[in-house]
Amino acid sequence: MSTGAASVDLETIDRAWETFVNVDSVYEDVEDTVLEAVTEVCQQEINAGNYDATAALDGVYAAFENDHLGGDSTFVTEVLRSDELVVDTMEMGEERIARELFHRLIEHLVDDGQLLYVGTRQEVRSHVAEMARYFALVRQRLTDETDYQFTPNLVKMIKMASADRKQPIMGRDEPEAARFRQPIRKINERVTEDSTEPAWELDDTVGSEWRDVVGETMETMSDFFDNGLPDDFDSLAAFQARAFRDLYLDAMTKHAGDTTSHVVTASTGGGKTEAFLFPTLAYCLTAAKANISGNKALLTYPRRDLCNNQFERAFEYITELNRIEDSLDASFEDAPLTISIQHSSRRSLTLDCPHCDGELSVPEEYKKKNFECDNDASHTVEYATVDRSAAADVIVTTQNSLHRRMMDNYGREALWKSPYPTKFLVLDEVHIYTDQAGMNVSNVVRRFKQGLRRTAPQQQPTLVASSATINNAEDFTRRIFDTEDAVRICPTPDEQDTLSREHFVFVKATDPREVRVPLGESMYKPENEWDDVSQSTATNLSCMIQVAFAFFHTMRKERAGDRDGLEADKNRILGFVDSIDSVSRLGGYVQEAEDNELFKFRMPDALLGERGNNPDCPRDLFRGATDDQFDEAAICESQPPNPNVNPCPVYQDGECWWTMQDRAMDLKDMTVAIHKSGSTRYAGSDHYAGDDWDQLITTSALEVGFDHASIIGTFQYRAPRNVPGFLQRKGRGGRDANDEPITVVVLGSTPTDSYYFHHSNYLSDPRDKHLRIPLDENNRFIRAEHMTASVLDYFNVANTVDAQRLFSGTRSTTGPDIDYLRQMFDDHRTQLEQWLSDTYNVDSEEVETVLSQFDSYLDCLDEKILPDSGEVYWEFFARMVEEDGQKALDEIDMLLRKVDDR
Repeated sequence: MSTGAASVDLETIDRAWETFVNVDSVYEDVEDTVLEAVTEVCQQEINAGNYDATAALDGVYAAFENDHLGGDSTFVTEVLRSDELVVDTMEMGEERIARELFHRLIEHLVDDGQLLYVGTRQEVRSHVAEMARYFALVRQRLTDETDYQFTPNLVKMIKMASADRKQPIMGRDEPEAARFRQPIRKINERVTEDSTEPAWELDDTVGSEWRDVVGETMETMSDFFDNGLPDDFDSLAAFQARAFRDLYLDAMTKHAGDTTSHVVTASTGGGKTEAFLFPTLAYCLTAAKANISGNKALLTYPRRDLCNNQFERAFEYITELNRIEDSLDASFEDAPLTISIQHSSRRSLTLDCPHCDGELSVPEEYKKKNFECDNDASHTVEYATVDRSAAADVIVTTQNSLHRRMMDNYGREALWKSPYPTKFLVLDEVHIYTDQAGMNVSNVVRRFKQGLRRTAPQQQPTLVASSATINNAEDFTRRIFDTEDAVRICPTPDEQDTLSREHFVFVKATDPREVRVPLGESMYKPENEWDDVSQSTATNLSCMIQVAFAFFHTMRKERAGDRDGLEADKNRILGFVDSIDSVSRLGGYVQEAEDNELFKFRMPDALLGERGNNPDCPRDLFRGATDDQFDEAAICESQPPNPNVNPCPVYQDGECWWTMQDRAMDLKDMTVAIHKSGSTRYAGSDHYAGDDWDQLITTSALEVGFDHASIIGTFQYRAPRNVPGFLQRKGRGGRDANDEPITVVVLGSTPTDSYYFHHSNYLSDPRDKHLRIPLDENNRFIRAEHMTASVLDYFNVANTVDAQRLFSGTRSTTGPDIDYLRQMFDDHRTQLEQWLSDTYNVDSEEVETVLSQFDSYLDCLDEKILPDSGEVYWEFFARMVEEDGQKALDEIDMLLRKVDDR
């Protein structure tokens, strides 16, 4: 092959470039190599303390040459030796054409904002490294009247890291993915085998016709997969196909004992929900065709926000299945599939109307339980409800709500009235269940399983857990479900692909300190002569405030349509704080900084003309310079200032944020919102924000299940409580496959913060030991509380107890019927001993202790409020419930004063 030195004309370069970019897989591989090489060099320099990190282009080219200019590389065979270029490469040499394409690629990445030229354009810096530089030099600036050199630095050190983002492979054209027919075919093959027996409830209802019912279900699911999913959902990931097959067959067929549970794991956004939801809905559909009544599936979640998110998703799928069955207008009793949501703020939920462009909600009237359309009153969706006593096929709830439902009359109706109890019990995002939460959930599961056994001992439940960030998955699942073993369903390494990268910036704040800032003439005097000063405190929160608005105004943003397949803007930030109080404080301070337009103090005014935003910009020194991009008087040309080429002391001090060149997206005020107590409000205000925000600050409430397409950045203030939780939080950003999200972690002065800064790899590249979820499922103190609750569970499940009377009383009484409760407790003492022993597998002494304490509690209910009172405790309590709120509080206060006087 010739290596002649003939020059490459522009026409040839254009043709070569067009050929190169049209070979998608090759172009993406080369681009990844270049960006990875730049990122690695910048990262190494920043972590060594050089915040002016740059990568020399000759070194980047060497990486490109090493990876892509080998004899039979795809770049050589599919680009340089393609029909379009083979003549040119024979004439000019492969190396010359490749070098021209390399330089054109660098130009493209600079124009796209992923790289920045530095100095003489022989060096580049990644956008993330440039942003990290601003963080490293950030100061506490409050006004433009103070020389920034007197304001305190807020950052002690900066570290950077990057990691590959792996996702399960999907797509009709991907050989590693699974076509929709694949699991359906395997299910049909298994069902037709003579050795396969139906689950007890199917055998009890349809007997020998169970195979026909399964066949009808698979036909409906086939139609659903083909026509009921979004167009881009054109295949299943391989692990989703296995989950559909294995979980559905586990529910549909008879197998030995209740000894196995399942856990579905995949990366954040990798399709775990569909992996367990599709087989769950398929079973519910089969049960409906077999006339099996009652609740079929309990989908439980650790947060109400996640409950709402998953309810909306399940509602969409159920709507499509009901549409296929021609039952969109069916009543709750007649609809093939029904769904209910159960938590304390369930009435605030809204859904898209399946009939029109309207919005569904539940009217405020107390007796209204179904969703009605705001656009057309006739569009009432009866198959979705917020009725707590409705035995919907799918109930979406929290663990706390399930705990209550097992002990009240609503649960009696929803869960235990049917002869065929719940089949699927799903614990989603089980990594949340650490420490006391895990202890409580494991006990709730044991209580629920005991209720299932009592209602229908022949029926075998299908137990499923799900999480993206858990290492000891099988062991944890086995223990939380109390089964002998657990089976993990997850993508294998060859079923995943590296689609992009994610970036981390770790910021170590300076220690808190008092700061004196000179004002006016004092700025020109020695410090001991300052007579006009401003007292300030530089705190860890001060650092987070400055970084929070610097993050938004300097990060790389994209508009929908900027690249192929980009359907949403990528321009929002989600921040996490592990304190409700800090959420409000941080949100209020950041919004105040935006209202005061503090970000404008760092605008590159010399580039942008006579704007007068940055009070320190030395534009007057550079009137002779002209910017070749915008044709304006400028100091900096079209690249960041450099001490050797176009020096600028303000930029060198970190007080000019160069990337704020984008006149549309970076130079406008940011709207800050906070999310707490289940609602999103503007920071510093009581007004609801809805989706009108640029930066949303929250607690762990949005750690899971909050999937906003525009979030590209996340931040964590102070050390996270655990590594799995942090991974969930950073996973909220960059939900699209080709996004490159950025996570900023601002760490303070505590020992834990310092530990995480010096071991930041635990967060950016965690090992298996960092992802282990602790669980003390047999903690005796927590178990004692749940054994007491189990007494009420028994009354709810037992057919010989009038649960309605016990929990709600009679027409002549208010609240629980305490006398009846005492009678039932005494009459069923022996049965309760057996119930508790079977539920917890504990000795008789522990059971007797719990029952004796419950007995003593019942005695207390009949004691007088005060020795000289004619009213017993329970009568007083019932009366307070009925009283006007303030009147009841006043009477309780008076009672407490009497107690104190005694």
